[in-house]
Amino acid sequence: MNPVHSNFALPVAGHAPAANEHNQLALWMAAGLAGMASAVMLSRAPFFQNLLARFGPASHRAKRPSRESSLPMLASALLGSDRSTIQAVFGPPRSAVVEGVGVVVHPQQVYWQSDTWYYPLTRQGATAVAINFSEDLATKVEFFTAPA
Repeated sequence: MNPVHSNFALPVAGHAPAANEHNQLALWMAAGLAGMASAVMLSRAPFFQNLLARFGPASHRAKRPSRESSLPMLASALLGSDRSTIQAVFGPPRSAVVEGVGVVVHPQQVYWQSDTWYYPLTRQGATAVAINFSEDLATKVEFFTAPA
């Protein structure tokens, strides 16, 4: 076919070509079929989940630690961490020991100079943690409960 004598015509401004309507219809049909296919796939989800469980990679979900092992795990994770990391995870401490002043409750930016930070661990319980710092690193972690 000679490119000089092609039958290709440019659309006139203000006139929508008929092909545009066909494109919209094709897109609408594809979207409708995709929606139907999604509904069919969702209805078949149990089948595919069972298939994945039988032939897929084994999922190794870590078991939650027991109450007896969770506090030592937390202590080992805290030891050696710097102040900014602990503050990023737990937020500012509820109270801190400032040398020469004593325990400061709800310290605002004073806690950066303190050597001991205190955090409550449970909302209803009375368990808390005290973190001692030396040169910006956690060196000692103690857990305690308030008397009943």
